[in-house]
Amino acid sequence: MTSAAGTEFLGALAQSLHEHTFVKLTLGKGLRDDLRQAFVRLVEIHHEPHISITFRHINKDITTNYPVANAPEVIRQLLEDSFGNAHLFTTQADIELLSNKKGGTRLARHKATFHELLAVDHDRPKRYLLDPAQAPYLRDLGIVGGEGRIKSDQADKYRQLQNLLKIFEELVVKSHLKDKPRLRVVDVGCGKGYLTFALYDYCNNQLGIPTEVIGVDHNQALMNFCGGVARKVGFEQLRFECVDAANHDIGAVDVLVALHACDTATDDAIFQGIEGGASIIITVPCCQKEIRPQFKVPAGEQPLFKHDTYKDRFAQMLTDALRGLLMESQGYRTRISEFISDAHTHRNVMIAGVLDKSFAAREAKQQEVDVLKARYGIKAQRLQTLLQKSGRLADAG
Repeated sequence: MTSAAGTEFLGALAQSLHEHTFVKLTLGKGLRDDLRQAFVRLVEIHHEPHISITFRHINKDITTNYPVANAPEVIRQLLEDSFGNAHLFTTQADIELLSNKKGGTRLARHKATFHELLAVDHDRPKRYLLDPAQAPYLRDLGIVGGEGRIKSDQADKYRQLQNLLKIFEELVVKSHLKDKPRLRVVDVGCGKGYLTFALYDYCNNQLGIPTEVIGVDHNQALMNFCGGVARKVGFEQLRFECVDAANHDIGAVDVLVALHACDTATDDAIFQGIEGGASIIITVPCCQKEIRPQFKVPAGEQPLFKHDTYKDRFAQMLTDALRGLLMESQGYRTRISEFISDAHTHRNVMIAGVLDKSFAAREAKQQEVDVLKARYGIKAQRLQTLLQKSGRLADAG
């Protein structure tokens, strides 16, 4: 912004941020056909002040956050490239920067609209992680109705997505992903793509990191549908592939997600993530059938496993416990937890791991796997077999 009016406006913006009189800022007169307005507010992210800019396009809204120190330069660039007008609200005055058809600009000052600061949004509540008003794909996926509200029969699905994104954000903080210039995410068995879309939106528009996201599933019709929605909302680096996930080489990956992969498909997905060098692996297993036929009740534990119901439940617990230990044997700090109440879904156990190359308990975890297998008569476990065949894990013989 080279004009005197522009320079004065940016100076007023910087002063309002420095003196804590800034209320909000709107940018208008979009210079691109698809971009209408932008709205700037203050937020607090990880206990640091940021400006949050919501860009309003014709068919979607995109939100990006920047440290407050970068705000004048960010707004200067936007006024040069994307917007003709700006309206700054402070507790001292309202200041408008107006442009004309000839490219000239002028400054207008008015009495303050606001005499008190607006409440600053903190990042801890995470309400912004999946805002229906800023996620147009939710309507196409059937979660949001025509009036812009969550459909009553989709409330549980929406709640699950919120919880999953919150967990994902916590894992990102523990990983090195936030320092990478680009990311690659693969969602194995993505189904209708609810989480696939949400992860793309979050990584690109909230983390602010260019991210390629690939949804993989064997249902061609669903993949065609999801691909059409991605094109409609302008998610250019989001694609969907119809492949057999178990036999598909996903390549190098930063994040591997597999929700409700049936039986040993969860083991295949975890192994693909490990092979691909994923910094984060997130799985929600279901239908754990491999261990149950092998399960033998140890001497002295017959009263505990008198009923088949307990055998079934314990076999599921044992399966996921082995998976968690095997991930730890590969350097992943792993946590198994319920990510949502079982009132919403019985498939609510999540195995999540963050790669930590300094993790020192790898050999001990492998030994714990062997001890558990011996105690309950388990001869084979899919993830362990895959790791052994790849040379990543020693064969106990």
